[in-house]
Amino acid sequence: MKMSGLVALITGGSRGLGKAIAIAYAREGADVIVTSRPDSPTGLPGTAVETAQSIAQLGGSAIGLACDVTNENQVNEIVTQVVDQFGKIDVLVNNAGIMIPCEPFLDIEPKRWDELMLVNTRGPYLTCRAVVPIMIQQRSGSIINIGSNAGVEHRWGGTAYCSSKAALHMFNMCLAEELKEYDIAVNILSPGGLKSEGSNAIPWAHTNWNDRVQPEDCGPSAIALALHHAKTMTGQVLDRATYNQTWS
Repeated sequence: MKMSGLVALITGGSRGLGKAIAIAYAREGADVIVTSRPDSPTGLPGTAVETAQSIAQLGGSAIGLACDVTNENQVNEIVTQVVDQFGKIDVLVNNAGIMIPCEPFLDIEPKRWDELMLVNTRGPYLTCRAVVPIMIQQRSGSIINIGSNAGVEHRWGGTAYCSSKAALHMFNMCLAEELKEYDIAVNILSPGGLKSEGSNAIPWAHTNWNDRVQPEDCGPSAIALALHHAKTMTGQVLDRATYNQTWS
């Protein structure tokens, strides 16, 4: 098993991509900690606890915990709990995110803009701030930030979401530079178009629905990134579609 003995913390793991990555890691022998908000603001199904239960039914090791990634105290408590139980954190996947899809700029109220920026940018900042000191002590680790083509390609109705992903991409590059000396990899995984519960609610997703892939198809690339260190690859924006073609 490629990830035997590794401890992986995954945010936004109640459904879709986060759940798929959690299951993929558990199948490869990792101890997986999955977090999500207790309930979906948009009413979508799934919780972190249910993901952990699914992994347990497959014979894997997983814990599901409720956590709002925009809440510093909750993030710190989760990280402390993980370290107390497992003694380390080898992999952090910042997957939690929300969208404001296909809305013109003037229709986006400041409250919703702020909420999106909090989840998509403050969330990864807080989780990294809590986890990085642990990885520095270990002098090893892999941080995977889930990016998007929206971070490099502008689109109508994307002022909020595209801006947040572009910010995450730059955050990733800068953090990678700082953590090189500790052999901590920091990379963006851009999954491409997915056939997920969340994507199904996005108008622009249906323009290329048949070309999209299942969240489970991202498992191999997410596993590969989890195994990297700064010495082998860091500071990269990597497309799932080009895994085993231009990178591995």
